[in-house]
Amino acid sequence: MPDMTDKLGRFTAKMLAEASAEAQQAVDQAQQERAAALHKAGEQVRLETQRYLSRELARVKAEAGRGVSRRMMEDQRALYLRREEMARETFDQVREKVEAFTRTPAYGRRLEQLLAEALEQLPGAEDVEVELRPEDGTWQSRLAAAAEGRKLTFRMGSFRMGGLVARSAGLGLRVDSSFDSAARDLSGHFAELFGLSLSDE
Repeated sequence: MPDMTDKLGRFTAKMLAEASAEAQQAVDQAQQERAAALHKAGEQVRLETQRYLSRELARVKAEAGRGVSRRMMEDQRALYLRREEMARETFDQVREKVEAFTRTPAYGRRLEQLLAEALEQLPGAEDVEVELRPEDGTWQSRLAAAAEGRKLTFRMGSFRMGGLVARSAGLGLRVDSSFDSAARDLSGHFAELFGLSLSDE
């Protein structure tokens, strides 16, 4: 009987050892599977986090870009409005100064200069029509005397600030030396002259 007990003990021990080895192998495999699952889950979380961060970064950039564009447009509009306001203020002051100038004797001398310059641009014109403002009619005789023998006819012009317009029907030429025309030309260059142009215009 002892032999049988011995065999049974060895058999039991062998069975327990095999069971223990199988159990350890199952535990090891479960741990490997768990580690692999954790690694895979970690990779998925990392990828999802990267995708989320990329989406959020793109959204924030787009939103910031729209905000910057909106602000730039608002600033450009404010600059444009201020530039227009400055131009109006400046030209109001210019008109006041020109109006005061046209009430001085120096204005008569300036009309003579403008007439001489206009006649130079109308070479050979015998009859020249000169337009003046209604309030400048008092200068007609002085201008006629300064015309160097050319025949001048006068009529009232539609401009308001001063100066004159000379025209030769025979030559088909017109010389606009009115202050209104000069003011229009100047207003077109106002932003450039004062450094107020918008770079994106």
